[in-house]
Amino acid sequence: MPADPERSARAGRARTWPDEHCTALLALLCAAALAAYVTVSLLKYARLGDGMDLTIFDQAIRSLAHGGPGSTTMKSPGMSVFGDHWHPIIAALVPFYWVWDDPRVLLVVQALCVVWAGWVLGRLARRRVGAGPALVVTAAWLCGIGVQSAVTFDFHEVALGAPLLAHALGAFCRGRWGRFWALAASLLLVKEDMCFLVGGLAIALLVRRRVRAGLALGVLAVTWTAVAVLVVVPRFNPHHVYAYLGSLGTVTVQGVQPAAHPAWYGPLATLGTAAVLLAATGFVAARSALVWGFIGPLAVRAASKNPQHWTAGFHYNLLPMLVLCFAFVDAWPALVERAAALRARGAVGARARAVRVWRALALPVVVAVALVSVPTGSVLHDLAGRPCGAACAELDEATAMIPDGSWVGADVYLTNHLSRRFEVSQWRPADGYLDDLGEPVDAAWLVLNRETTSYENESTGWVQAFLDDPVVRGAHYRVRWSGEAIVVLEREG
Repeated sequence: MPADPERSARAGRARTWPDEHCTALLALLCAAALAAYVTVSLLKYARLGDGMDLTIFDQAIRSLAHGGPGSTTMKSPGMSVFGDHWHPIIAALVPFYWVWDDPRVLLVVQALCVVWAGWVLGRLARRRVGAGPALVVTAAWLCGIGVQSAVTFDFHEVALGAPLLAHALGAFCRGRWGRFWALAASLLLVKEDMCFLVGGLAIALLVRRRVRAGLALGVLAVTWTAVAVLVVVPRFNPHHVYAYLGSLGTVTVQGVQPAAHPAWYGPLATLGTAAVLLAATGFVAARSALVWGFIGPLAVRAASKNPQHWTAGFHYNLLPMLVLCFAFVDAWPALVERAAALRARGAVGARARAVRVWRALALPVVVAVALVSVPTGSVLHDLAGRPCGAACAELDEATAMIPDGSWVGADVYLTNHLSRRFEVSQWRPADGYLDDLGEPVDAAWLVLNRETTSYENESTGWVQAFLDDPVVRGAHYRVRWSGEAIVVLEREG
């Protein structure tokens, strides 16, 4: 990296598009992304497409908004969400629930946070690399496969970290080390496993010869996570444990994969995911010290038991992808300057040719990946999804008879539509089905949907099979309301 960041940035801005209207174009791009994200999120919710995680956070934040401990019956009745993960940042959402007590608040806030990060990225990029590359890298972020997957997969606390991370990485690129340190440290409030991303950023500081700051940030990240995992989460957990300590290795995940993969499969699959994400920056991000903030979380995911961690889907790539986009902004000026210097010297070796080709192809590759991501990503897929069937029309009428505050077991895709009125748990008709604490889900009421396959039931016939023999663990349920899709049952005795 050149010693003079400003000189390097000026080189990166050379011979790019005029940027008089860049701010307006960035605003238009972000507004379009926000409209698409909010629309798809609310539409998917209306179609009963959101599942367990949205309900968990909805219940927890509602509990906090009413002065409770963040309880979520989706985990287990009376259990605090902080007994599962340590993510105190969700308390920032409490004021929103005072205004509108509804899970859709979380979906809108999630979309806002993603676009906010894109705005910060674009503004920084315009100053450092010029209008054209700024618009390209902002589009790479807003259209990225990992970003789309995060927006359309329920709600997760990592979205709240996107603006914090964006401002932190912006400070890194500008050499504002104190501001960067404080913002990077604040990311530890997002979730206990953020130590791997923050630890990677600490290594980036060491690479930039900010040794004391890097060591201090790394020690803080490790200490914070150790205290969270060994003290804080067990303090809130009724069994006084952190349930994910054994999350490394290989295992069969019920309902996700039919059999355990060999030990080499997870690292190989994660490496492929890393290549896909790096391609979205034309591999330019690999030239920046910030790439360590990407390597850290990806390396841990490669060793995970959960196959979902190895893919480009779900919400796991949201923050790593943001790191890569800022790494592009950090590294692009140096690549431009290097290619120009080689051209000026008339260098003709293979390495010189490779650098010039990389410089020439990087932006077209970023544009191509972004364009491909739009039709192949989850946003258009969910926008074009099937409309909601009879379940949407019947749900309110079917549940009107259930007293407010009742313990209701429901199909997972119904839970976030019932959580405002009831203490709702996910329910499946299985003798061995238990909640996260190993307790049977013996709810007073059941609300089922004939039109859904649920998580682990491969056909919609499971509801009818249960209705033909409505006894689970000796408890008998009788039908109180039945429509084309929704069935309501009450427990007898």
